[in-house]
Amino acid sequence: MSDSGPVTGIMGGSFDPVHYGHIAIAKSFLNSGLISELWLILTPQSPHKTDQRITDYNLRLKMLRQAFCDEQNIIISDIEHQLDPPYYTLHTVQHLIKHHPSRSFRLCIGEDSLTNLDTWHRWREILDYCSLLVASRPSSQTKNLAPGLNDKVQFIQHNPVEISSTEVREKCKMGESISKLVPTEVRTIIKNNNLYRG
Repeated sequence: MSDSGPVTGIMGGSFDPVHYGHIAIAKSFLNSGLISELWLILTPQSPHKTDQRITDYNLRLKMLRQAFCDEQNIIISDIEHQLDPPYYTLHTVQHLIKHHPSRSFRLCIGEDSLTNLDTWHRWREILDYCSLLVASRPSSQTKNLAPGLNDKVQFIQHNPVEISSTEVREKCKMGESISKLVPTEVRTIIKNNNLYRG
């Protein structure tokens, strides 16, 4: 793990679809001052959600790019689309470090993901390559971290926007408005492609 060069945050997800909650947490990571860029990595299929039907990759990528088109220092990456499944975070991080040796990477996750970190594929090895930035609720108490995690985790303050992709999909299915959940450009793509209707 390099300690020199630009520090890049990486945040992965299926973004099906991207919503204001994703935008808020991405801005919190970037505004922390601990990274110079944030790369949003769109996964073809989450290893934790293999039984879930997922929207076409290119449409999700298009929505993600539209959602962040005006944000400086936020890069939309399709790197996992070039890798072989399963799309484990460890493999992605190893690939990034191999191809960007001058960069230091920090894995950006939410507090809920931190509590489930021990279910991730070879999660301890991920920490050999990058440390963690964790978006924490202001009201959160001191965390009880697994042994060896204390020097690998740094918390940033984040006021979460309580939206989930599941909620967006359900509202679309019911024909309800999602104008307060996703940007206009994303809503247009959803409408034009008749997404999440059933």
